Amino acid sequence: MNYSVILPTLNENGHIISLIDSITNIFKKKKLIYEIVIVDDNSTDGTIDTITNYKKNNNLINLIIRKNKKKNLAKSINEGIKEAKYENIIWMDADFQHPPKYIEEFIDRIQKHDAIIASRFLELSERYFQDKELKKDINENQSYFYNKLCKIFLFKDITDYTSGFICVKKFFFEEFELKGFYGDYFVNLISHLKIKKANILEIPFKDSKRVSGHSKTIVKINIKYIYTCLRYLLTLSFNIIKIRLNYYKNK
Repeated sequence: MNYSVILPTLNENGHIISLIDSITNIFKKKKLIYEIVIVDDNSTDGTIDTITNYKKNNNLINLIIRKNKKKNLAKSINEGIKEAKYENIIWMDADFQHPPKYIEEFIDRIQKHDAIIASRFLELSERYFQDKELKKDINENQSYFYNKLCKIFLFKDITDYTSGFICVKKFFFEEFELKGFYGDYFVNLISHLKIKKANILEIPFKDSKRVSGHSKTIVKINIKYIYTCLRYLLTLSFNIIKIRLNYYKNK
């Protein structure tokens, strides 16, 4: 089986080569065909130059630079999907919050499933802030509460609606694009996969603290935070309606 790994980047210069090497070692060990598609939101910290120099000796890396475009995670991933060559798409955070080692489990399980989601909220999952020396970000409470709401009102068999760490078959994007910003785009994706009757598996994992730089999703309690909460609730409402309409259409 073949794999396209999409890395949406923004100011990841302190760790991006280590991440690429970690991913590369997994596929070399498994002796699989792969590529790494890096979609950069016009970084200003040297990330682009670092990747450009590195890829001179590695033709398995494709770099896309989103110049003069509004920064948007979902649109970055969409561009990566369009450029992807292979049948299995993986995307993940480019800051080591999604440890690359779980790609091995994706590879071992994807033959029997359409999509595999790494979930932070399964019984065997662990959070980085369970380490007493690490503090959790403000948006963690928001994420936990929002996922509880999604599980109640959408699908009870899904625990992490804002994961962002997934392996999925490319054909699900033939007539579908990701829409939204950070967490909400993933809710739309799950609803799409469910409507298409995809065989979805969640696996537990332990997330990590960002290794360097600044988080793209950091939240401060202000007007922007309130707007983000309202947007998430609108996304949930939209998907509830979409699922109900699909149910009655196929009844």
